[in-house]
Amino acid sequence: MMSAGGKWNSDNLSFERLEMEVPTEQRPVNEFKALKDATLYNWAQLDLKDYSLRLLLVWSGFFVFLGAPIAAASFEPMKEPLEFFLAGGAGALFASAILVLRMYLGWSYVGDRLLSAVVAYEESGWYDGQLWVKPPEILARDRLLGSYQVKPILNRLKQTLLGAGGALMASAVSLALLLQAGEPTDFMARNREIAAALAAKGLPSIDDVTNPPDLVASDDDLAAAAAAAADGRPAYCRDRYYRALAGGQYCKWEDLQR
Repeated sequence: MMSAGGKWNSDNLSFERLEMEVPTEQRPVNEFKALKDATLYNWAQLDLKDYSLRLLLVWSGFFVFLGAPIAAASFEPMKEPLEFFLAGGAGALFASAILVLRMYLGWSYVGDRLLSAVVAYEESGWYDGQLWVKPPEILARDRLLGSYQVKPILNRLKQTLLGAGGALMASAVSLALLLQAGEPTDFMARNREIAAALAAKGLPSIDDVTNPPDLVASDDDLAAAAAAAADGRPAYCRDRYYRALAGGQYCKWEDLQR
């Protein structure tokens, strides 16, 4: 490395000589520099405003292309906007947290190698792994980098993960409370429709139709009544749980508005 005056920097040259035993790309200091320039990982060292903005953009992307389409299968956006937003937002937040976790693991790996006095390396492949004991000068430099540059990044990522976990928990609890406080579920409404259809056809009454899919599989009359109650479409179309299991297959948009 050259100094500003065009001469070799003796300190950097001595470090190079001390690290000659380890391949260049496996030296902790070079792994640290590579991570600082790597896409996604370098977000963690941005100022708080830019870091937060990028995470918000990632969350928005996951919400539009992943969370919202999945949530819409269970909650109609116009009729149940809060439930739809909580479900879709939680899904997008979970996906975003996976990216942050990947960033944390990468920085944690480099931080451990910087702070450690002994690091493993491979001369040419996995079969010839070696251990390298850092000279005092290298150890002092690496630990300075690990303590003052990597640890603050790890603390930020850890706080982000904790915040995401808290937000996911709050979303799940809020959604559960909304569903519990709402009107009777589609499942119970469909039970009543099937029971009414049975009675209209003079078929044997069923006092408690708690699991129609299992019952209709073994009773042709009940299957016919269930189909009539569901307007000729699969009975699961009017139930959020079974509709989600089936992926909405063969259901129409009006079913999703119930």
